Amino acid sequence: MTTNKLSYKFSQRLMPNLIATTLLSLVLGACGSNAINETAANKASNQPIDKPNIVLIITDDQGWGDVGLHNNPVIKTPNIDDFAQQSVRLNNFHVDPTCSPTRSALLTGKHSLKAGVWHTILGRYMLGPEHKTLAEVLKDNNYDTGIFGKWHLGDNYPYRPQDQGFNEVLIHGGGGVGQTPDYWGNTQFDDTYFRNGELEKTKGYATTVWFEEAQKFIDKPRTQPYFAFIPLNAPHGPYRAPENYIKPYLDDGLNRTMASFYGMITHLDDQIGKMRKGIEKSGQTDNTIFIVMTDNGSSYRPTNHKTQITPQHKHIKAAYPSWIPNDGMRGYKGSVYEGGHRVPFFISYPNGKLKTGSYTELTAHYDVMPTILGLAGIENPVKSMDGSDLTTLIKNGSDSTLAERSVVVTNQRVYHPSDKRPTAVAYKNWRFINENDKEELYNLANDPSQQNNVAENHPEILAKLKSDKQAWWNENVQLGFKDRYINVGNPAENPVRLNAMDWMEVPDKQPVPWFIGHQPPAEEYDYVHWLTEEHKYTALPWYIDVEQAGKYRVKAYYHDIPAGTPIMKKYCVINVNNKNIVQKVHGRASYCMVDTRLVKGKQKITAWFTDNKDTLTKESAAFYVYINHMEQ
Repeated sequence: MTTNKLSYKFSQRLMPNLIATTLLSLVLGACGSNAINETAANKASNQPIDKPNIVLIITDDQGWGDVGLHNNPVIKTPNIDDFAQQSVRLNNFHVDPTCSPTRSALLTGKHSLKAGVWHTILGRYMLGPEHKTLAEVLKDNNYDTGIFGKWHLGDNYPYRPQDQGFNEVLIHGGGGVGQTPDYWGNTQFDDTYFRNGELEKTKGYATTVWFEEAQKFIDKPRTQPYFAFIPLNAPHGPYRAPENYIKPYLDDGLNRTMASFYGMITHLDDQIGKMRKGIEKSGQTDNTIFIVMTDNGSSYRPTNHKTQITPQHKHIKAAYPSWIPNDGMRGYKGSVYEGGHRVPFFISYPNGKLKTGSYTELTAHYDVMPTILGLAGIENPVKSMDGSDLTTLIKNGSDSTLAERSVVVTNQRVYHPSDKRPTAVAYKNWRFINENDKEELYNLANDPSQQNNVAENHPEILAKLKSDKQAWWNENVQLGFKDRYINVGNPAENPVRLNAMDWMEVPDKQPVPWFIGHQPPAEEYDYVHWLTEEHKYTALPWYIDVEQAGKYRVKAYYHDIPAGTPIMKKYCVINVNNKNIVQKVHGRASYCMVDTRLVKGKQKITAWFTDNKDTLTKESAAFYVYINHMEQ
């Protein structure tokens, strides 16, 4: 994998950085950089690290049944299966039904609603700086911290990973490669990603890039422990993988979509195997906490809600008559039934003397942070966590304190959270499902597929779980649900790039432009997109927090900068706090520009294009806006 810098987003800063880097390279060359590196490597190898290294891999949209170990004879995941057999396997481990909420809970030890994250768009996925993240705690304890892949907790300051405890950052934008916050034109092949806030051109397939860059980070000479966070975009849609990983599944008779989805998983499985071998070769295996998990249920659905195989997959059932998709669980990504939030979780740490095997205690994503800190011997500075330290469980094989716990899972995915939204309460073998006024109760001990509602037969269990849900909801209401504002005028990010996935005040019936729709020259299903369908979207406001009053240059684009798409309207309108600034669009310009003064504080900004100067009708939305602080 090769990379080189681009000069687009941060053109004001990139040239000085490039000059400084060149000068530094010349100095190091003159001083004998090889000798320096060898000395650092020797120093690192001669000084044992007293804290464990940490590698945390989280795949995206890979469900419980999408590994061979879990009774799937179709998929090929030999490396994950092998790792699982040598690890602690938490077989009753739960997350949120979608990705951003899971990631927020994972990194804070708090329920996602407490972390302020309950959606994947609309600015409701931004993890606020008031929360102390796992990366921040580890960094405070002398860990070198790096993230490689998908963040999806905020693309602007102060929500970015480099603002939340990560020293080294290489990520794509948004919730998947090619989404609106990502670099224009990314398709998972030879893309441009964000390294520490700067654009960088890469070579190769996305998953390979994340693992190769993470391996470089792991292999750096250092005298301190490291935390390598590898949250993958795979196998999130659109389902794309190198063709040599798709073809074997096509040869097995799978349709193109399913073959591509499974091909993504087999590819990431190979990368996990390579990383484990790399860590073993460097002699770090024993002192490394190595975790493989996923973020929610599978996004690929070969069965319906009755767990019956759909007609287009009948040929798979004929070839594999013993296969029960999703290991028989009901629900997929987005569902509060078991298949939407029960996921694989495997952890290994030889020096930690973990008791290898399977555990059925009720565990969850917000247990990960306190458990990692417990295994590393680090005092947890966050006193109000929902998560439990699972060290006793995974070292001794049992923990009586977990016996009576309940775990609440919800799928909000709305502008404002509501207790009417789908919610599940897990308690022992019981699952209470509640949406609007509909109440269901399932006993997984004799009904693992959740087909028989037994609410009427167990009023005492129903009452307890309803009470648990109400107490959980009341606590969240008391804490409140925050609107997130993107900071403007801070030197950490100037200019600020706004994208339409972060529009606020979106009406319930209006679609959100979250996936652009760029496609490589390969066969695939027509994934949802907004490119060529821009007319469906009405310009809406972004919420910004201006840190410094002063002069700002605002540029509004129809498409993002690299596209260079002409606006093809006569006028541009920038609306700041209900005040319109109108600018003529010249010829086939791809953006309009206005200089204006912004007051300090929280405010709204909206931008659109029109041919009607009298009515200023919102004929065409500006999908991207750049705000540059010029002077006081």
